[in-house]
Amino acid sequence: MIKNHPNLKILDEIRSQVGELIKSRNPTRLYNTELLKEAVDAFFEGKNSDEYGNWFYYPWLASLIHVLPEKEFIEVRTNRNRNKITTEEQLELSTRKVGIIGLSVGQAVATTLALERICGELRIADFDILELSNLNRIRTGLKNLGLNKTISVAREIAEMDPYLKVICFNEGITHQNLDAFLTEGGKLDVLIDESDGLEIKITCRERARHFGIPDLMEASERGVVDVERFDLEPNRPILHGLLDGMDLEAAKNAKTNEEKVPFMMEIVGLDSLSDRMRSSILEIAQSITTWPQLASAVT
Repeated sequence: MIKNHPNLKILDEIRSQVGELIKSRNPTRLYNTELLKEAVDAFFEGKNSDEYGNWFYYPWLASLIHVLPEKEFIEVRTNRNRNKITTEEQLELSTRKVGIIGLSVGQAVATTLALERICGELRIADFDILELSNLNRIRTGLKNLGLNKTISVAREIAEMDPYLKVICFNEGITHQNLDAFLTEGGKLDVLIDESDGLEIKITCRERARHFGIPDLMEASERGVVDVERFDLEPNRPILHGLLDGMDLEAAKNAKTNEEKVPFMMEIVGLDSLSDRMRSSILEIAQSITTWPQLASAVT
C-alpha cells in the first residue's frame, strides 16, 4: 500500500503516546526524560512497536497515523477530563447515542461532544454543503468548501478520535429517514435539534415524543436553550405548547420568511430577542439573506 502512495505521510508517535499512558497510570511518580524513556523501552521489550495499537489511513490527508489500541487511546485522551467527569461517568457516557440535526450550530455541538468523548455514537444530519459565508461561525478551513457539512464534521472528529462512531445522514432529515435516524441501531439517548427548517423542528419533536427521546435546542441568540424531556413526560406538548392553537400543517408547509416568521416568533419569543435580531428579521430578503448568527453565540 505504501509503495502505491509515494506522497503518503506517515506519523508514528506511538512511543510518546505510550509515555503518556505510563504517566497517567502512575500519577504519583515524577518522570524525567531519561526515566520515561526507560519505562517506554521496558513497555516495548519483546514487542514490535509497529504492530502495537492501530494504524489509521486518512485519504483526505494522504496520511497514515499510528495510535494506541482503542481502550488505551480512550484512557489517555480522556485523562484530563478527570475528575470533572469521573471514570464511572465516562464509561456510562461512552454507551450513549446522540443525534444532531443541522450542522452550523450543530458543528460546535458535535465537536464538543467528541472532544469530551461524552457519547459513544454520534448521528449527524445535514443536506447542505459548506459555503464561504458559513465560515463566519463554523470552525473549519477553506479546504472544506463544497463538502457536505456532515462529511466535514465527520472528518474533523475522525482526526481527533478515529474510534468514535459517527453515522452521517448526508441527505439531511426527511420523512423517509427520520425514524431510522432516531432508532436504527438503537434508540437515541438524546436528540439535539439545530435545524433551520420549521417543518423539521416540528416533525422531529413529534417523532421524538413518540419514541420517548428527550430533545434539546440551542437558539444561538442570547443563550436561549430549549429542553423537552419527552422521556419523562410522554404527553408533553411539543415546543412547550407555544404553537398550541396555531395551524401546525401551515407551519410545516411554510416556505417564505413571511410565512415562517409568525411561528418562529412564538417559538423564540419576541421579547427574548436582542434589538438587533428583531430589526434583522424585517431585513431578511431585503438587505440580508437570512438569520444572522455569530461565532461567539454558536460556540
